[in-house]
Amino acid sequence: MVDESLTRKTARELAAMIKARAVSPVEVLDAHLAVIARVNPKLNAIVTLAAEQAKEQARAVEAAVMGGERLGALAGLPVAIKDVTPTAGIRTTFGSPLYKDHVPEEDAEAVSRLKAAGAIVLGKTNTPEFATGANTVNALFGATRNPWNCALSPAGSSGGSAVAVATGMVPIAQGTDFGCSIRIPAAFCGIVGIRPTPGVTPNHPTPLLWDAGQVHGPLARTAEDAALVLDAMIGLSRFSPISVAPPWPSALAEVDRCEDATHRTLPGSASMPRSTRSAGKPHGSCRMPARWSRRSRSTRPTAAIPIRPGAAPGCSDGNSRGFRGSKSSART
Repeated sequence: MVDESLTRKTARELAAMIKARAVSPVEVLDAHLAVIARVNPKLNAIVTLAAEQAKEQARAVEAAVMGGERLGALAGLPVAIKDVTPTAGIRTTFGSPLYKDHVPEEDAEAVSRLKAAGAIVLGKTNTPEFATGANTVNALFGATRNPWNCALSPAGSSGGSAVAVATGMVPIAQGTDFGCSIRIPAAFCGIVGIRPTPGVTPNHPTPLLWDAGQVHGPLARTAEDAALVLDAMIGLSRFSPISVAPPWPSALAEVDRCEDATHRTLPGSASMPRSTRSAGKPHGSCRMPARWSRRSRSTRPTAAIPIRPGAAPGCSDGNSRGFRGSKSSART
C-alpha cells in the first residue's frame, strides 16, 4: 500500500531514510506518483510525467543501497525539471506548440549534476512559453493553478515547479530565474526558491555563453532542502566562461550553522535564549546573505494574481492546498 505520508517529509529526511534502508526509493517514488495522480489534474503543475523511466532509476538506486554502494546526496529523491530545461529522453516543449514533440538527446548540465547526485527525474513542470511570462500559462498546456487557491496564479515562470513542490508531488525541483522566475513563484506558493549568483550553477546549453541573466536554481520546502539541492548543482563548468566557485564549500553547512529566525533578536532581549544572551553573541552572526534567512512556520504565501476567478477547479482537498515546511520562506 502506498504511504503518502512520505511526501510530507523533507528531502533531507527522505535521503537519510533511504540510506538507512528505512524506506525504499521505489516506495518514495510510488508515494509521490500517488499525489501527482490525485492533485495534478486540479493544478496542472506537471505537464510531462516520466513514470517508467523514474521507476527504472528508483530500482537502480534501491539495488545500490542494498549493495552497500556509496550514494549521492540526493539518492532516490524524485525531482521535477522545468520544461525549458533539456532532459535526455524526456519531452521538453519550452511551453510552445512549436516544440510539442521535442525530445532532447542530452541533459542540460544542471540536470546531469542532479542525476549524478542520485536524483530521479520524475517529470517536467509547466512554464509560460519560452519562460517569458509572469504567470504560468501557455497555449500548449494551459494554466497552472495556485495550490492555496485554484482561482489564483502561482506566478511564473517556474510556477509549475513551485506548485509541484508545495503540494508534495515532488520534494525538490529545478527552475530557472532571470527576473525572479524562481523567487516569486516560491513566494506565491509558500516555499523556498533560490536564484544563485550567475556562474555558480551551470547554464549549459545556452546560446549566449557570457549571459549572466538566466540561472538554474532549486525550489524546496525548507531552506535546508534548497541548500542540499544547490550543493548538487554548484561547481565549475568547462562549458561556461563565467563559471565561478562559491565562497563556501557547502551551502547546506552554512544554513545548518545559522540560527532560526525565530530566535534572532537583539542582544540582551528577553526573548533571546539565555545561553546566547550570556555569551553576548552579536545579532546577525550568521554571514549568509539575506536570501538564506529562515522565517518562522507562520509564513504564508504572498498575494497571488487571479487568472480566471471562478473558472478553476476547487482545492477542497487538504493536500492539494499546499503545505509549508518547518522554515518556509522566499526572497522576492
